[in-house]
Amino acid sequence: MKIKTWIWVAALGLLLISACTDKLNSKIDPPDDLIPRDTMIDIMVDLRLMDGIVIQEQRQANAKVYDLKYQLNFTILEKYGITKEQFESSFNYYQSDLDVIDEMFAEAITRLTKMKNEIEEKE
Repeated sequence: MKIKTWIWVAALGLLLISACTDKLNSKIDPPDDLIPRDTMIDIMVDLRLMDGIVIQEQRQANAKVYDLKYQLNFTILEKYGITKEQFESSFNYYQSDLDVIDEMFAEAITRLTKMKNEIEEKE
């Protein structure tokens, strides 16, 4: 699958997740090791790109798709020097405010769309 297709799948995934996010009535306190907003958006973009790769592998009935997903998740967390727990607590904090998480998803979609357009221009 071409990279632009992965980016398209990733953008759609973010849109779907954004649409399904439930608003929490109470805002939670930020965790001590809160990941900065821009870094969280970078991670969200990388995770959606990873989902595109995994979806392609699933379509090809690759038996090692779960190993691939684990390796890609680990690589993304390692890239940003964060733990799974740190990502989850930060994500929970950001998603406790629907307006904030929607803005973050919108920014991630914008970045993915820009990536897709840049690839299309090179072709």
